Amino acid sequence: MKKYKRCPGVELLEICEEYLLVATKEARGQCSYVTQINRSAATCWKNLDGVYSVNELIERMSRTESVEKKNLLLPVLAFIEKFSKNGYLIEEDT
Repeated sequence: MKKYKRCPGVELLEICEEYLLVATKEARGQCSYVTQINRSAATCWKNLDGVYSVNELIERMSRTESVEKKNLLLPVLAFIEKFSKNGYLIEEDT
């Protein structure tokens, strides 16, 4: 089963209701220095504070964000795919 975690050294900033992922020195070379993200991706990022499978992340977000699981599947899968490919998430096989 694949699990995902944040790339160490990437920080989420909220400035004037805009969300940015910023790679600090520790994360540079693995991902872009700054990437603007939407609110949905920021919510996923905030909830991914450990190592989770897709199902575990959906379960966690369903509880913390009071959203039905069925409404989280596509946004979470899109988040995982995009940010794994761009180096912001690290994939671990368990």
